[in-house]
Amino acid sequence: MKKLQMLFAAALCLFSQAVWAAPVGWYEFDATWRDGSFTGQFYYDEGSPFRVTAVDGTLVDLAQTTAINKVVNPEDAQLERWVFLANANPAELAGHDAGFYLTLVDLGASLTLDLSGVNGLFDWSREAFYNPGQLDDSPLLSFRIEQANEVPEPATAMLLLSGFAGLLTMRRSRKRRA
Repeated sequence: MKKLQMLFAAALCLFSQAVWAAPVGWYEFDATWRDGSFTGQFYYDEGSPFRVTAVDGTLVDLAQTTAINKVVNPEDAQLERWVFLANANPAELAGHDAGFYLTLVDLGASLTLDLSGVNGLFDWSREAFYNPGQLDDSPLLSFRIEQANEVPEPATAMLLLSGFAGLLTMRRSRKRRA
């Protein structure tokens, strides 16, 4: 009985560590700001210093429709809670002229946005929209985040299989004793 309790405790310890962070992988993301919308996906990796490592989607706002495919990390040494997702525009000094901030919150099994954080839309490609303040931190109105792939990670599958193997072994040993 003591061995069974130890096996159960070890499995519980391994399983609980896997639940503390949202799964690594692609997430579908749709967002609507006062002056634009985004449809696409981003790659989330809790182990990365900036958590979002790739993005692919389309931003449609008052000034333009552009492909968002660049993750712009903070340039200072201090890690920020937000990440800036932008287009790649080599004609601009900073390399982009449109994008949006995301302040992600890891809920363990899923992701959401911190609505009190930085989540604004920016587009300075056309001065007519940027200067009046329309595309200068346009506020977020709604969003949807869900995991793109429901395939379990190999570690999760192995944990499940080892649990079943342990149960089968325990059942066989009980039958032999009886």
